Amino acid sequence: MEKLIPLFNKLQEVLISANISHIISLPQIVVVGSQSSGKSSVLESIVGRDFLPRGSGIVTKCPLRLKLVKSQETHEYGIFKHIPDTFFDNFDDIREEIKNRTADLVGNGKSISTKPIELTIYSPNVLDITLVDLPGIVKISVSGQSNDIEQSIRNMIIEYISNPDTIILAISAANNDLANSDALQLAHHVDPNGERTIGVLTKIDIMDRGTDAIDMLNGAVFPLRLGYVGVMCRSQEDINRNVTMKKHLLKEEKFFRESPVYGRYADRLGIKYLTMRLNKILQTHINNSIPAIKKKVHDELEANLEKLKEYGEALSSRDAKTGVLLSVIQKVAKSFQENIEGKNVRNVTEELMGGARINYIFHQIFVSGISKIDPLQELNDQKIRTAVMNATGLGSSLFVPESAFEILIKSQIPRLHEPSLNCMNLIYEELKSIMSKIEIPELERFKKLKDAVSEVINQLLASRLKPTRKMIDRLIDVEGAYINTHHPQFIGGSKALVTAQSQLRPAAQEPLIDKSILPQPIIQKKKEETIMTSSSWFSFRAQDAPKSDQEEEKIPEKPKISFDFVGPPSNLQPSSKMTPEEKEQIEMIKILIKSYFDIVRVNIGDLVPKTIMGFLVNRSKDELQRELVKKLYKEEQCDELLEESDGITQEREKAHEAADGLRKAIHILNEVREYKISE
Repeated sequence: MEKLIPLFNKLQEVLISANISHIISLPQIVVVGSQSSGKSSVLESIVGRDFLPRGSGIVTKCPLRLKLVKSQETHEYGIFKHIPDTFFDNFDDIREEIKNRTADLVGNGKSISTKPIELTIYSPNVLDITLVDLPGIVKISVSGQSNDIEQSIRNMIIEYISNPDTIILAISAANNDLANSDALQLAHHVDPNGERTIGVLTKIDIMDRGTDAIDMLNGAVFPLRLGYVGVMCRSQEDINRNVTMKKHLLKEEKFFRESPVYGRYADRLGIKYLTMRLNKILQTHINNSIPAIKKKVHDELEANLEKLKEYGEALSSRDAKTGVLLSVIQKVAKSFQENIEGKNVRNVTEELMGGARINYIFHQIFVSGISKIDPLQELNDQKIRTAVMNATGLGSSLFVPESAFEILIKSQIPRLHEPSLNCMNLIYEELKSIMSKIEIPELERFKKLKDAVSEVINQLLASRLKPTRKMIDRLIDVEGAYINTHHPQFIGGSKALVTAQSQLRPAAQEPLIDKSILPQPIIQKKKEETIMTSSSWFSFRAQDAPKSDQEEEKIPEKPKISFDFVGPPSNLQPSSKMTPEEKEQIEMIKILIKSYFDIVRVNIGDLVPKTIMGFLVNRSKDELQRELVKKLYKEEQCDELLEESDGITQEREKAHEAADGLRKAIHILNEVREYKISE
């Protein structure tokens, strides 16, 4: 088991080098505490050397990732990741380098940085542990610090300790109330059940007389599953007197062993026990995390290999470029065809796509739409009556004039034209939408090629609109060119008459006769009157008419009658009063119009979708590949069309780097497995 931590340190180095450490989270211990909690003293005691910068205010301004590696060598030294070729065997120099690196990352101000300093210390006197020291929690900002520095530090701490693979080392001063511990409050925020938090109680030796930390150490105040460890920090006096860490650890051991309060717990107190406890916790946590880490590494490797497949290899030769160009053309044409035919549709349960949407437009939008058109919507009884009278001319008709019916039905057929064109336009837009949703990796890789392909397809679709519209126009025209009254589904005159009569009167009722239209005397024996018929353009006046019967006998001469020409009005309309025969005629024509319009409606509902499929959809589908080859497959265009999009080269390099790192990570994880088996 001792090899687990070194192997995971090696694993972490591989992931960091491949820039994927943020993707694969590894178990680590994060140190959290306030500025006055004794956090730095605990870390230095674990290392056994003074190496951290000290001073007032915020000294730790960025994360310090500290790896302790137990070495077989007799001397101790440290290596910083940002200067890996420099070995520091003087820990005062390590302290200065931490200051210098902090200044580089943060500047000379009093702000903080999230970028970590990475330091590895090799020593025969340490156990393998990886610790991340974070800036101390502050309550308020001081002069020169940003107003939000308190929140910035808290946000940084939360980001680190929210990782479920992280062990939280919460440091609190024993001489303060644990309920007010900033470290424990933040730990409780992300680990409410205390499953992965270990508490460290510092300054036990300077608690008020008569008080002790037994209840806190036993978890009675703030319970944690991993428990608490009490330690004794070096005093400022010891630091000023340069008391060595070795002497301090001996002093701590003596304090706990000889204490009447803590003596019986001495084997579970102090820095030495804390170090062993952390080492054991980290090993156990790593061991439990191995299966999940392996799965994550394998999943990420597959994802990166898929990215590399999408990016493809860099194209250097002309033959390679022309090959890719032809392959893209074939893929686009095939995808366009399969989307229309429903062979390559994704998210099939979410919404209608491709050919299914075209079918929906034909039957649910177009056919359903034209079925709702009322063929008599623009024809009222007066208009029909006028048409009949105009078709009759000077004569009168006992039956419905065929010419009147033809004129009226021909005026209604063009109402199907606009819905037919709307259907064509909807299909046109749907075809463009199908193209826009084609997903081919090369099109994302080569943006100029994608734009060129879209342009060719749009031009092809637009070119098919004109012949499609022309054919639709002809369909409407031919329906009006000849009114086939012999059509087997046409109701016919006799049936229409019977239907009209049944709608206008009951079967037992006498025939409709309007006595008001019977002939009446034109001239009556009055002194003077004017008579006007409904269809006459003339008026006449009786002059010198006899005043009485007696006077009439005395007048041998005929009355003189004079005629004055009046002429018709400019907009002559029939009288609004209609005879029963006229009502019957109008009803017959309505029935005939409805019957024949339904025949035309069915024809158009069938032929317009066929026309759109034949002239627009199928022709576009069949001609697409040939058109793409004709417009794009040119040697002089290859370099321009296959110019990679901005960032693709960099993304390919990142994917290669990540894939290499993940392969190395898998190899390291296999070493862990092999070691465990040998145990």
